[in-house]
Amino acid sequence: MEQPDAAILTAIGIGAAFGVLVALSLAALLIRLVAWAADKWAARRGAAAEEAARADAETLNRARAAAVAVAALIESNPNPDRDSDGG
Repeated sequence: MEQPDAAILTAIGIGAAFGVLVALSLAALLIRLVAWAADKWAARRGAAAEEAARADAETLNRARAAAVAVAALIESNPNPDRDSDGG
């Protein structure tokens, strides 16, 4: 069997390189479209969650007050077994 011409091998290499380039470009475009759709869906979903959070503003304020009260209680009555210098 005889060796293929250099021009044929070069054409195969160039064709393969451009084929891979086109495939990667299409993959990047597809990923961009999927990310755009996911961002649009998340924004729509985030707006609904934001409305629910506004409706529960009183509950959030109560939770914050409870957290502040617990932190103040811990600071005013520290655990005697715990080292105050951290070491």
